[in-house]
Amino acid sequence: MNEQEKIVFAKEELAARVKVPAVVEQDLKRIISDRLEQCGLYFRVFSRIKTATSMAHKFELKEYGKDRKLQDLVGVRVNLYFDDDVDICRSIMEHTFEAIEWSTSERSEEEFKPTKLNGVFRLPEYLKGQISQDTWDMYIDDTFEIQIKTMFFEGWHEIEHDMRYKGEELWKDYKGFSRHFNSILATLELCDKSMVTLFEDLGHALYKSGRWSDMIKSHFRLKMGEEPIYPEVEKLLDEDQEQVENLAKRIFKTEKTVLVDQLLKRSRKIPINVNTIIALLNDSQFHDGRLTAIFRERDVYNDGREESLAESRHYELRPLVRHTVFQMHTQVDGSRLKTEIPLTSQFVFKESAAYIYKWIVQKYSVLFQDMPQEPESYHADILAYHVAVNYDPPCGKMNMHVRHMDPEVGGRIWYSEASLEIDSQQRVMLKLSNGYAEPEREDRFVQESAGIFFSYPGYYKSIVDNVGVFNGMNCANRRRILREEQIPQVQQALEDPERKFPVVAIISLETEEGLMDEEWLGQFRVSDFTRTVWRYAHVLTCYEPVGRKLLKLEGVENAEHGELPRLYIFWPDGDIDCFGPEDVKNCSFGRHLEARGDARTYDIVRGGQAFYHKIVTDLRDWNVSADMWEGFKLEIMTEIPK
Repeated sequence: MNEQEKIVFAKEELAARVKVPAVVEQDLKRIISDRLEQCGLYFRVFSRIKTATSMAHKFELKEYGKDRKLQDLVGVRVNLYFDDDVDICRSIMEHTFEAIEWSTSERSEEEFKPTKLNGVFRLPEYLKGQISQDTWDMYIDDTFEIQIKTMFFEGWHEIEHDMRYKGEELWKDYKGFSRHFNSILATLELCDKSMVTLFEDLGHALYKSGRWSDMIKSHFRLKMGEEPIYPEVEKLLDEDQEQVENLAKRIFKTEKTVLVDQLLKRSRKIPINVNTIIALLNDSQFHDGRLTAIFRERDVYNDGREESLAESRHYELRPLVRHTVFQMHTQVDGSRLKTEIPLTSQFVFKESAAYIYKWIVQKYSVLFQDMPQEPESYHADILAYHVAVNYDPPCGKMNMHVRHMDPEVGGRIWYSEASLEIDSQQRVMLKLSNGYAEPEREDRFVQESAGIFFSYPGYYKSIVDNVGVFNGMNCANRRRILREEQIPQVQQALEDPERKFPVVAIISLETEEGLMDEEWLGQFRVSDFTRTVWRYAHVLTCYEPVGRKLLKLEGVENAEHGELPRLYIFWPDGDIDCFGPEDVKNCSFGRHLEARGDARTYDIVRGGQAFYHKIVTDLRDWNVSADMWEGFKLEIMTEIPK
């Protein structure tokens, strides 16, 4: 195609090929709202997905091609109440998303236009993946736009856009009307500036009058709770007035940006009120021991925190659909048992069965008070709670199935089921499935069960940690450096058809000091990563020569001369994923922070930290989606499983 040729798409083609789920818009809006709420700004957020008609019109108006793509497929508008919050909001957005570029209103000294800041940002990878792949072939960029404006200008912005920006002919030869319009815009700009000045002047007057709570509210202009200032803090501020640089003056002289920065640094939202504001400033700026003692006694950051209400729903009766959050099929080999007794299959079986049964007792005996304390067959039901155990030590078999209702989410049932058996080769084999079941809802968000609910039951953790499992190779909770003599063992594990553990191989270059150079991984700390995934994945680190030899033996393309360092994932189904330094550097990830029913709360991280979360999520996604074990049928499980 000629680069000068104008790109035009019909709205029908755009509608057919560009598919943007509502969750993309909703999550972006939620991420932005959560950040702004965390620091207490006064704001409103609006969003939209560009329609096919609007996109077609824009392709007609502008010159798009490989060097210039449509960048506002999704748009978010942030309206702020105070003019000085515009720069604060800009900084927050830059620390939340990957910024591409900013543009602002251009105006001469004789002309007034709305103060509008436009930012173009890269879509988070997890949201980009929700959009149809055809989109990126339509000269549409994987970006979204954020507009930041003040409320004064927002009120007339649409009129100005339609009747001035698009309607220049209206004003032609009528300079008097245009001048009058400019004077109105000048008044609005003055209102924006004057409102901030007004509250600053009011705050100073309140400071002079010793009204500390009101001074803080006027000076910082954040959404605050109504909790009164602690009497002992008020007394301290009153008495400290004798000092030249007294505490009240230091509070008033603190810039709003300093307080906002401290609010954003908190790992979770805290109540915003006069007490927490003074506490934050004292922790970061003043370091006054008297204030520190008061706030420690008061537990200030938890004082006034609202309790989250349990989610309550009413459902019509529908069949339950299962969602697996963890599964495994593995050998229990007893390698972690500390005993002088010779290891036999029966001994390993009984030790493992004891951990499974102990977990059931700890979790369910408060409901079923007649439950035996030592392993044996048992069956009981109370309403939505169910326990079924079939224990047969002479035959080396144990089956169990338990389930209970979710205490917070109506209609959701959690279950765990396991099969422990000595097979014909005298191996102790454990199969288990952990998950939940609930009615399908048409209005629910797309939900990544692995990212939000991924969890293995406590008995599996106990067996892995205290008995030991073998899955292609032994599990290790510490990083392993692969030596050349160990390659045959690893190769055997990679080719084991029963292996259910992915193998992560990190091949790094050597530093001048002879150490493994892992700087390319950034905040991807291998030791922490190993401790996170070791119960369902193997992690190996390799120096270049050993790594290349392993790759060659496994038939990896260009193993001897390919670029290193790299990270490889050898999946149990035979697929191999490969990542290099650029993949780490350019990675972004929507990290899930909290699960409350169907709530989706995300933070955006980039680089090595994002890559860490991506690989962990990939491993978990594989686990919950793999074909390991069908398990017992939840819908017919009413008796002891046989």
